[in-house]
Amino acid sequence: MKVLGTYQFQQKKFKLMGLTGEFAPHLGNIPFAFQMIVFGNSGNGKTEYCIRLAKTLASYGKVAWISYEQGHGFDLQQAINRNRMDEVNGQFYVIDPNESRDHSKTYIEELYEYLDKRNSPDFIFVDSVDYTRFTWDDYILLKNTFKRKTFIFISHAAGKRPKSSIGERILYDGGIGVFIDKYIGFVIKNRFGGFEDFLVWEAKAREVNPAYFLARLKGQNKPKQGDLFDKNTAETPEKMHVPPPETMGVRAENTPKPKAKKAPKTPVEQ
Repeated sequence: MKVLGTYQFQQKKFKLMGLTGEFAPHLGNIPFAFQMIVFGNSGNGKTEYCIRLAKTLASYGKVAWISYEQGHGFDLQQAINRNRMDEVNGQFYVIDPNESRDHSKTYIEELYEYLDKRNSPDFIFVDSVDYTRFTWDDYILLKNTFKRKTFIFISHAAGKRPKSSIGERILYDGGIGVFIDKYIGFVIKNRFGGFEDFLVWEAKAREVNPAYFLARLKGQNKPKQGDLFDKNTAETPEKMHVPPPETMGVRAENTPKPKAKKAPKTPVEQ
């Protein structure tokens, strides 16, 4: 057990990614380690969205795409070719866990052994979680053991929710949840400040969902909760309108030192 006083916790530092480009307004100021789920129905742009995200993350570390569902399949190859993933060669790896598999081990055992190796990837895409047979305990094991890694789980959908029970629980537990529908990525949950919709394929989205763009033109589908993370939001502890910690996420790093008299430090270890 580790105990921190209020002031000590306010001074805790988090390593932030500082995203730029198309994903910055969509995902916000994300840390280097988080859990995310991307879900949607087949043929709506999940793979395209995730490949583009993988290319962005490859600028910050090594990326592994664990292809439980498609393996080294043609559809995945097409998405990789469209997005010129050769430009991040050496940073992006596609893994077929079923090729030459040791059937005496479970998927979680094999993934654990792979990630436990020195210089294993920093960002792991699990495609898809519906094909892994992962349990809740497996998810918690990955999250708690590899605290410096990011896990992005891809999931099928049932309506506007993840299809499987494990996908639903990851959505509740993780930092980010994105629903892909008609080639648009909608932020369902984000602890790090990004709420802008993401156009996966604008031309096709306009074709199949013209009502979305009409509403956008009228300003009827602005990002929800964005004001909580606006730079003008009061950030000092003594002001009344500071967002609650569970919504501020990593922005706690930027909280100024309180002007009030500092309380005695609580012992760090008990």
